[in-house]
Formats: sequence, C-alpha cells, structure tokens
Amino acid sequence: MKKLNGILALLLCLLFLVPALASCKKTPAATTAKPTTAGGEQGSSTSSTTEDTTRKWETIGNAVSAYAASDRTLRIQYDMYRSSENIPQNDKYIQGPDGLVDGGTSLIEEKVYNRNREAAELLGLTLEYSHWEDLGWGKQAGRINQLVGAVTDDAPDLFIDMLYDLNKAMMTVNAFKDIWSIPGSYFDFKADGWMAEWMESLSFTGDRAYILGGDYFLELFRAMGVLPFNIDLMDANVSKLAPALFGEELAESETMSQRFFDVVEQGDWTWDGLGKLCAAMWVDTDGDGANSFADTLGIVTDRYTGLPAALMVYSSGVQLTETYVIEDTADENNGKTWVKYKNDSTILGSVFDAVSGVFSGHGAFVTNYNPDSGKNLTEHYAKFASNTLLFAGPIVLGALEEQSFQTMNSIWSVVPIPKIKAEQEYNTMIHNIADVGAINVNTSADKARALSAFLQFCNENSGDIRVEFQQVVTKYKTTTYNQGTDRMLDIIYDHVISGREKALEDVAEGTSGKSSGSWMKGLEYTGTSADVASLYQSHLSNKQGKLDTILTKWYELPVTPSETSAE
Repeated sequence: MKKLNGILALLLCLLFLVPALASCKKTPAATTAKPTTAGGEQGSSTSSTTEDTTRKWETIGNAVSAYAASDRTLRIQYDMYRSSENIPQNDKYIQGPDGLVDGGTSLIEEKVYNRNREAAELLGLTLEYSHWEDLGWGKQAGRINQLVGAVTDDAPDLFIDMLYDLNKAMMTVNAFKDIWSIPGSYFDFKADGWMAEWMESLSFTGDRAYILGGDYFLELFRAMGVLPFNIDLMDANVSKLAPALFGEELAESETMSQRFFDVVEQGDWTWDGLGKLCAAMWVDTDGDGANSFADTLGIVTDRYTGLPAALMVYSSGVQLTETYVIEDTADENNGKTWVKYKNDSTILGSVFDAVSGVFSGHGAFVTNYNPDSGKNLTEHYAKFASNTLLFAGPIVLGALEEQSFQTMNSIWSVVPIPKIKAEQEYNTMIHNIADVGAINVNTSADKARALSAFLQFCNENSGDIRVEFQQVVTKYKTTTYNQGTDRMLDIIYDHVISGREKALEDVAEGTSGKSSGSWMKGLEYTGTSADVASLYQSHLSNKQGKLDTILTKWYELPVTPSETSAE
C-alpha cells in the first residue's frame, strides 16, 4: 500500500498531527444561524457566545439549503477503487451505488446509498461525483493544483482522495479552505462519537481545520492496524502453543483461542509473547533448518519498510516529535506552536529491539516484497488461509476485504498489534488516512456551509455502516467466536492514536530520498538499536529542516475573518 505523501499526507500530518496541541486550541463559537422550528418557522438567532444546542438536523435543513439555486450541486472528486491499493474502495463507501437493485445491492451499499440520499434531500442539493481513474498516485496533486489554481468552473468543491506530493509550494494555499472561519459552518467537531476527542485535535494551529474527516470517511476506521490470526490453526496446536505462552497445559474446558483472547484483553499481549507463539508454531517443512516461506510459521510479514513497519513502529506508541510554543519576541514565529523532533531515538530503539527479537527467532519470516517481481501480499494471505500461518502479519482492518480472507474456510479473528511491554497501554495507529476531504479554497462560503452540513449528517449517521463493515471484514462464520472478536475490536477501537507520527514520516523523510530518510529503514538492519540511533541522527537535521519549512508554510495559509469567531 502506498504512502500518503501528499495533500492528505501533509495536511493530515499537520492535522492528525497534534493531540498535544489540543491545549492551545481555540474552540469556534456557535454560529448565529437562525434554526427553524418543527413547524418550519424561523426561530430567534442563537447567541454567538453560548453553546448552540438547536443545530440539529431536523431543524437546520431549510436554513442550510437556502443558498443560491445555482450552487445547489456539490461536486465531489475521488479516486476509483484500484485493486492494487486494496484499501480505499470509495465507490462503495463514499458514493454508494447509483440505485438499489433487489437482490443485487449489498446491505452496506444500501446503507451508504440511503445515508447520502437522505442528506441530499434534507439539504435540497444534488451530488455529483467525478473520478480520476486515469491518474497515477504521483500525478494527482499536480492536477488538483492546476484545477484549483486556475479557478476552473468544473473543479470539484470537495476532494476525497489519495493525494500526494503535498510539499509542492502552492498546494496548501490552493487546495484547502479554513471552514472554521466560514460564518454558519455546521460541521460539528463536538458531535457524539468515538472520534469526537480526536476530531478536536485535528487543527495544527489551534483554530483551523483545512481537512475534513470523521466517521463518514470509513478510511478512518478501515485503516486501523490489526493482527489477524487463524483461530482454527491456534486451537489445533494447543498442545504446543499453550505451554509456550502460558507455561502450562490448558484445562479440558478451555480452548487456546479463548484463553488467548483473555490474555490480550488483560493487557499481556507483547512482542515477547508473539515470539514464543511463533517459535512453538514453527514446523521445518522443507527441512533446511531455517525459517522459510515453505514452512509452517507463526508470522510472515513484508520487508520492514512500508505498511508492516509503520504498524510495528507507530502502533507501539512511539512519538518521535514533541510540540512547544515559541516564546521569543525576536522570532517571527513567536507565540506559534511548533513541532520538533526529539534529540535521540531511545523509544525507536526499544521498538526495534522488540520487533527484531521476534524475527531473529524461529517461526517468523520476512519477505522482500516487490510489486515488480510478480509477488505480492496476497501470497501471505493465501498462506494464512491454507492453515500454514498463524498470524497474517500487521495489516489494516480494511485489507480483510481481500479475497483470500473472504473465501477462506478457517475461522479467524483479529487482535491488536503487540505492545513493547505489558505495562504499556495498547495503541492502534490509523495508517494512511486516505479518504478525508479537502474543501476547494475557491468554493463559496455558502457551498462550504452546505458541504460541512452534508458531511456532518453523514458522520452522525454512519454508525450502522461501521457495524456492517465489521461484520463483512471479520466474516463471522459461527457464533462461537463472536464474543472474542468483538472484545478484540473494542480494544482496537478504543485505543486509536492519531496518525501524526506516520504522517510526519511521509512528508519529512529528508532530502536524500524516501527509503534512505525513513526511520523505518532501521527495521531492515540486522544489528542492534545502536544502529537505529545512528540512522536517526544521520537524518535528524534534514527532517527537522523539512518540517520547519512545512510549518512556516502552514502558518502562511490564508484565514478568512469569521463573523462569529470569539475575539
């Protein structure tokens, strides 16, 4: 899966960037929009200094849809699903089908269709979707920059896409709009839901939100890191696995998988535990005395750079940066929040030691995946499905839609990616947040209000879609394991950390090339954590310089004065 090194990468980076910045965040005041009453009459204006509790969808529909008739079409651009990506199936989860067909529309597509239709009817608008399926991922940012910069009539109002190359000079200026500065914006960052607190931390500067995201964009859920495991294979090997992990045989009434669920839920699921399971699972099928893809293995993963490494590193809770406020009156950035890489790589080194400990033992194997070689991750999944692999390796939840998982006969589930130490809290990283939206900076304020209202409705009404998605990807074939799987999903669901570090990695890899500037490259080394520390220091200066440039640009983005902003 490709990195999000572009529009969404950078701004996500700088969006998802900062739970720590919440402390310096300004909360936008309530709008002065006049809500309609149940009878359709205009109510009194809401004070701009008090919480607006009347902005509910049953009351604001008429007010939001009262923008110019010529502007009642919202144009939304996104990528068509490409099988090589395997993640952003936008046509299913964002647009939905063109219509419902008896027996021919899946339940999840029906829910997406109805959600969008109800939002459009409520707001009195027409939705148009444009697809740029002919553009490679490295070319999209330039096309968007051109469309927006030229203020073309057919440029989308909202971009939802895998967007790359964000560090082009004018991209951040041309492609985004500060919706918090738009009077009457109805996008509610305080709406109920599991993302509520995280949504409040999306603004890098504390008072801007150039990127829109939320439950509506299922990528925020679908891109959560998980570790799939084969329940049937685990239970069939209880005599080997139980003593290795628990130091004892199981009681007759226990199954290995249910006991394993308990261990994970109790917080004892670590890289050390994974290593023990892998070593116990190993069968030297080809008799060469070493780990190989032909063996029965505990885990197979892709080479350490890329998605698996990102999940290994960032799901471990590593934070390589820290935020601070510049307090220097002689500095032009005085008073602004800044992001700085830490001076050493102690945490990164501990991640390296834990992960390398697993892959230096029996039962764990790293492939050198190369898409040009004709080999791909589907081979890993096929091995998992054929009952010769216990763990499918770190992947994102959405990858479970891959055919190998959906057609396998064995029962399987997911668990969080292991912790470094048992005393740590679980962390689950959202890998690449592709399907978030960016409002075209040239879109009128009225349209931007309608867009934000549309998105809010979708966010608030996507709960059933999310549940349906869980059912689809985890393929409950029996009721036996539903409880355990639900418990695991709850752990993963409740311990999501922002993609800040990963997004920073995508856009500040240094000036000497992606792979050479990647911290994750250290996981390919066969040395010690000292090698990682050396790598870290070798790229620190270049990455900080790149990050400083990004931050400077960010603070130069235009801000439209808001009629309702608190002074």
